[in-house]
Amino acid sequence: MPSKEAIELNELFKSFQNGNNNEDRNNGTSKNNDIKESYASDNNEEQPGYIKEREEGKNRPKPPLPENVTLKELKLAGHDAELIEKPGNEGPLVMYIHGGGFKTGAAAERREITFEIVDKYGSNVVAINYRLAPENKWPAQLEDCVMSYKEIIDMGYDANKVVIAGESAGGTLTLGTILYLKDHGMELPMAAVAYSAATNNNGHFDSHTANAETDYMLGYAIASTEKQEALFKSLEEAEVQTRSPYISPYFGDFTGICPIFLAVSDIEALYDDSVKIHERLLEAGVKTELYIGHDLIHAYPIFVHLPEAKDTIKKTFKFIDALWKK
Repeated sequence: MPSKEAIELNELFKSFQNGNNNEDRNNGTSKNNDIKESYASDNNEEQPGYIKEREEGKNRPKPPLPENVTLKELKLAGHDAELIEKPGNEGPLVMYIHGGGFKTGAAAERREITFEIVDKYGSNVVAINYRLAPENKWPAQLEDCVMSYKEIIDMGYDANKVVIAGESAGGTLTLGTILYLKDHGMELPMAAVAYSAATNNNGHFDSHTANAETDYMLGYAIASTEKQEALFKSLEEAEVQTRSPYISPYFGDFTGICPIFLAVSDIEALYDDSVKIHERLLEAGVKTELYIGHDLIHAYPIFVHLPEAKDTIKKTFKFIDALWKK
């Protein structure tokens, strides 16, 4: 049974999907009310567009820095990035890659989860940005993630003390990045974390349609050609390019890859993407763990006010800590 907060968040996104955004905004938890206020304006337009979504994302209130946590702006791969630190943190550095369907999102829009990691789990974070579609076609997004990782290592961080993590499209880029590093003989990070990643952008898994009605954030978008149209010059090009394991990690060779933690909800359109790639990882002898949440919104760990999100992040770092303390 999901928590009260999770049920309210599901209902909130369901109302957006149905266009019912004028309900009483005083119902639900204060955090969900904040989310409602910040997302509702996006959905009052029939087609807000990715430009409007980006602007709304920039304008949404950001969480305050926790006590003793600092934020320093960096440049990585030519983009703004955020180095978030806390004195005494001695765990591995987390390179965090935001999601947003490759078209929206930013490092600053993931401060809820990056602040949570730094404040409570003993790891500092570098949250990166990358070129967005449709202005920048694939593989610009992958190139920026790989370059950011290389520049982090050049800053003096040991690859064996770095974890790459991300949610949704950021989870896809996390898996694509480590496959690229392995295939090109580059040093792998200590581990990777992918929440609700899309792992098959060349075809469809059953959950892409079977769970569309219960995925109140993505709906049928995963089963459509919208992403391909944004990322590639044509659908014909997309058909060829999405066979690459760097954008469809399910098709990758994971032999010798670093340990990977996965999490997904059982009502997400991308549910099968995590389940099936977990099977591939096990077949390749990779140390991996898959956590399946129940009745939760897509990419739920980024909503850190949810008890389930906190629990999943805790499980993530239990997995990481076991590697770190070896």
